[in-house]
Amino acid sequence: MKTTTTTIAAVLALLAAGSASASPVNLITNGDFESIAAGSTFASGYQVVNGGSPDITGWTVGATSVDLIRNAYNAIDGYSIDMLGTPGPGSLSQSFNVVAGHTYNLSFDMARNSNAPAGQGVAVNFGGVLGDFYSTDAASNTLYGHTLSFTAASTGLASLSFVSAAKVGTPYDNYSGAVIDNVAVMAAVPEPETYAMLLAGLGLMGFMRRRKAAK
Repeated sequence: MKTTTTTIAAVLALLAAGSASASPVNLITNGDFESIAAGSTFASGYQVVNGGSPDITGWTVGATSVDLIRNAYNAIDGYSIDMLGTPGPGSLSQSFNVVAGHTYNLSFDMARNSNAPAGQGVAVNFGGVLGDFYSTDAASNTLYGHTLSFTAASTGLASLSFVSAAKVGTPYDNYSGAVIDNVAVMAAVPEPETYAMLLAGLGLMGFMRRRKAAK
């Protein structure tokens, strides 16, 4: 019984320490797009980043191009990405590590280029979960915060991708589209109820061992 009690106490102490000390870690590299290739130029407030370019650290640029923008075209915070490119459209993707059974939460900010019509957006694939997000307000400087979640079926790598998109019936402009920034993927933190359930399970194990020993 003493061994069982000691084991339960040790497990609970580890869980409490982990819960108190662990801080959320963004699993996405360069989610704020502030790490870019040296020598980037912004003569007109933007720089074209062509498909296949390594200029945006951590990200794979696909399709035709995206625009890296700064202090112009509704850049959100420092550097941002206009997904439509010049010309576009473009895509961004990145892989990250996951553990089977764990839930992961995506968050990102989105506006739209001040020269773009309402309805510009992105199609997101987050670990196989799909979401379409559009900037539909008349005011082009409206900032949207979006989220998406998925639970990993297996341990390994999962992927996140953004593809330039437009709402059905929206005029499509090859130079001005949705602007994204502050991309983050966080592992969901277990709720207190999870720990309570674990404690109940450990307690039941201890009870069963004591009952078996008494026979």
